[in-house]
Amino acid sequence: MDGCPWHERRWVIIGDFNLKQRRINKSLVNRKAREYVEKNPRLKGIVGLYREVFSVQRKLSQRIPDRLPHIEGALVSARLQEEELLLRPEELELDLPLLVDMIREIGDALVRKSEREPEGLRAFLEEELTEELAREMAEGYLSGDEARFNALLEGKAVKPELVYLLLHLTLAPFYWKAAGSLARQADLDQVARGTCPVCGDLPVMGFLRAEDGLRVLECSRCGTRWGFPRIMCPFCMTTDQEKLHYIYLEEDPAHRAYLCDNCRKYIKITQSYSGKDEELLLPLEDLATARLDLAAEEKGYIRGCRTVFS
Repeated sequence: MDGCPWHERRWVIIGDFNLKQRRINKSLVNRKAREYVEKNPRLKGIVGLYREVFSVQRKLSQRIPDRLPHIEGALVSARLQEEELLLRPEELELDLPLLVDMIREIGDALVRKSEREPEGLRAFLEEELTEELAREMAEGYLSGDEARFNALLEGKAVKPELVYLLLHLTLAPFYWKAAGSLARQADLDQVARGTCPVCGDLPVMGFLRAEDGLRVLECSRCGTRWGFPRIMCPFCMTTDQEKLHYIYLEEDPAHRAYLCDNCRKYIKITQSYSGKDEELLLPLEDLATARLDLAAEEKGYIRGCRTVFS
């Protein structure tokens, strides 16, 4: 169903609320996953895959040491004001043997839980993956050098985009450990940036904070949450209210796709959540609202942010 332009909604008074970062653990994921599947049994496969991947991420993340923040106080504020990343790619510390173990275990989860085994993935994990290749792939991923990344996989049966996804899922726990303390000490209530102020990645989805209606986005990689202006597109930053509107499914008004006619992109936002904000699992919300993606795409818009498995 088509909704009204963004600006026709109620005025929002931003109160003195601290932005709560997500608090996610295995028991919460399992409980929430069961709730989503009970509501829609067709989600069992994809939600099961998410649970399996998260279980591996959580287990192996315990081998990543907790680190003190590499910047503090005034430097955190300075980087935010200058729109620099709080965690630059070269500041992420990687344990290569652990990185290889994580790639193999998450890759094995993809092999076991996918409806159709990804072509070439098993051979890549068992025969071709080395610490040196993992290091080079991580460097290509972190630098955003797609050509370099693809060249590393030239001649291999596995698709580069699948390995990129695998590396994204593998590096996430390293980002969790490095980004958590930064997000807690930074003032992220109002950050007019469509990418994560901590690591620079795209959001997976967003929600409206119950206390005051603040629109909060969540990074698909490090999990950081930041407040973003409601009357602004997070992808092209337009504030032209004539170009901003939303749609929702008649049977599910609690989830909306916010559309931008300027860049033709959209982002999904959860409108209301009755529990604790820090326990809202946006990756599962994303998986459960795939029909809303289809509705937006049928109208000619493209997703401007990541999906859980992209």
